[in-house]
Amino acid sequence: MSGPVSILALAASASPTLAIHLLRPLHGLPGFDIQMLTQDGLAQIVKGAPPGIDAATLAGLILDRVQPALVFSSRYNGLMAEEFMQVSRQRGLPYVFHLDDNLMDVSPDQGADKVAYYNHPKRLQALQVQMEQASVAYFSTAALRDRMLELGINVANPHVGPICAAVDLLPLTTMTPDGPLVFGYAASGGHNEDLKLALPGIVAALERFPQARFELIGSLEHLPAELQRFGARVQHERRFIPYDDYLRDLQRRNWSLGLTPLCDNPFTRMKTYTKWVEYTAAGLPVIASDHPIYRDCCAGDAARLVADGDWAAALPDLLADAPARQAILARARDRVGRDYSVARLRRQLFEVFARAGLTLPA
Repeated sequence: MSGPVSILALAASASPTLAIHLLRPLHGLPGFDIQMLTQDGLAQIVKGAPPGIDAATLAGLILDRVQPALVFSSRYNGLMAEEFMQVSRQRGLPYVFHLDDNLMDVSPDQGADKVAYYNHPKRLQALQVQMEQASVAYFSTAALRDRMLELGINVANPHVGPICAAVDLLPLTTMTPDGPLVFGYAASGGHNEDLKLALPGIVAALERFPQARFELIGSLEHLPAELQRFGARVQHERRFIPYDDYLRDLQRRNWSLGLTPLCDNPFTRMKTYTKWVEYTAAGLPVIASDHPIYRDCCAGDAARLVADGDWAAALPDLLADAPARQAILARARDRVGRDYSVARLRRQLFEVFARAGLTLPA
C-alpha cells in the first residue's frame, strides 16, 4: 500500500473515547490520515444530498470520496451507521466497531434522558448490526464482550486487548508543603450516583480541614446541596474541552487527591479504569471505590480503595497523610508508565487493524 493509510472514523462527536483509542495512538504518525465524520456532520451531508437518494447510496458516495482503507466506528449508533456497515461489507472494506461501555442496556441511574436516547430501537439495532457484521468487534473489556454475548448478540469476530486506557506520564507539578489541600472529582453527566457515594467523605474533609477546597469539574449539571454551605471553598466548573486540554488541566490543578467513586452494579462492571490512568498520568494520587474494575490495576496500593460506607473516614484521613499520598502516586506512576503507555495501546490498535484485514505499511 503506497501513501498514507486513510481511516474513516465514525463517532457521535469528538469524544474522549475516540481520542483515547484512535486519535492519540495515531497522532503524529506520517503513515495515517484520519478523517472523522460525526453525527452532526453526517446530518449536514444528508441535508445537502440530492433529493430521493437513499442512505446506502449516500454512504457509498461518501466512501468513494474519502477512499478509506478502513472504517473505525467508535461506539457509533447514529445516522447511517447500518448503511456504512452494509456498504463496507459489500466492498470488502475492513470495518472495526469499538465499544467501551454497555450501550445495549444503559442503567437507569445514568438519567432518564440518557436511557431514552440509548434505548431507542434504531440505536440498539445499529449497535447490534455492527457487532455482528464488523470485521472486528473491538471491546475494551472482557466483561463487556461477555455481556454482549449473554444478550444473544452473535458477535462475529470479538477482540479484547490487554489494556483499555493509556496516557503517557505528564511532568509532576511541584507540591507546596504548606499550601491548602485541594481535592477534586472530574465527572461526566452520568456520575451523579457515584458522587453521592463520596459525598460523606467530601463533607467530612471540608469540615476537618477549614482551609481545604473541593473542585467538581466536567459535565455534571448540579452541585449537591450538601456542599452549598461551604461557599467559595467548593467550585463547580461545568465545561466541555478537548481531551488533551482536559489532561493538561488536571495536571495544572495539582490536586492533593483525585476521587473516583463508582457504584458497583452490572452496568458499571462493564466500564474501564480510565480515570485512574488519567489522574495518575497528571500527577494526582487516587482514592477510588473498591470496585472490581479498579482492583487489578490498583493492586499493591496504587490507589486507596474504599468501601462504599467508608468514605467519611478514608478521604479526610488520606488527605491528612501526605507521605501516604506520595507513596500511592509513586507506585501508580511506575505502573502507568510501564503498562499503560500510548505506545502499548498503539501496538494493540495495530493488532486490531491486522485482524480486520488491513495491511499496514512497513
